Amino acid sequence: MTNEVSSQASEAELDSTFIGHDDFALVRVPDSERYSWFSVALQRFGQLSALAQFFLAAMIGLTMGFWQAMLAITIGAVLLEIVTIFVGIAGQREGMSTSVLARWTGFGRYGSALVGIAMAISLTGWFGVQNEVFANGLFSIWPGVPLWVWCIVGGIAVTLIVVYGFVSMNWVAYVTVPAFLLLCVFSIGSALKSHRLADLMSSNHPGPAMPLAFGITMVAGGFIVGAVMTPDMSRYNRTPMDVVKQTIVG
Repeated sequence: MTNEVSSQASEAELDSTFIGHDDFALVRVPDSERYSWFSVALQRFGQLSALAQFFLAAMIGLTMGFWQAMLAITIGAVLLEIVTIFVGIAGQREGMSTSVLARWTGFGRYGSALVGIAMAISLTGWFGVQNEVFANGLFSIWPGVPLWVWCIVGGIAVTLIVVYGFVSMNWVAYVTVPAFLLLCVFSIGSALKSHRLADLMSSNHPGPAMPLAFGITMVAGGFIVGAVMTPDMSRYNRTPMDVVKQTIVG
């Protein structure tokens, strides 16, 4: 297996001179190209700050009381963390992406291809949803520009960032993640001006009750694909402890 990986590595490295920014897509990430755990954690935090998390929080807040919701979120996050740490350390040690790692862990060539196709379909659909939200937001601010134009602009911008690989995504994360956190703080502060925190914590949920087990399943299932795909990010970590730190912070 080692000889085959080495031969594939030499071929991929040769091809990368023509691709330009393949970011070690098919080979191990060398130690010299690894990053600090904080850089990887920042990108992971941005990955977690997806629209789905807001929908999930809204659903739990609608159907659970405060402390029950906190319990569901905590247990679900712990379950996710267990999966994330184990597959993340595998990615860090081997330096391979999820689909390539799957090939050497029992899926084989065709099985790993199916894993890659499944992830590609899932992410393509989610990319479209996120892009539409982006376009609708800008369209509400500048309605003079057609909605389809904002969709194209958003799609091109994200594609260009990804084409230039981990480095460009890292720089974007350094700008967007702090901006996102400031926006969250501002939004929460604005909401608490009209509602006392103690009242919110003690109030009943406005919607139908949801069992705790359902809430835990929603939290764990809401990001399980992201947890399984952790090697795509953790292959840039330097040590197993870096994987633990960046996933816990995320």
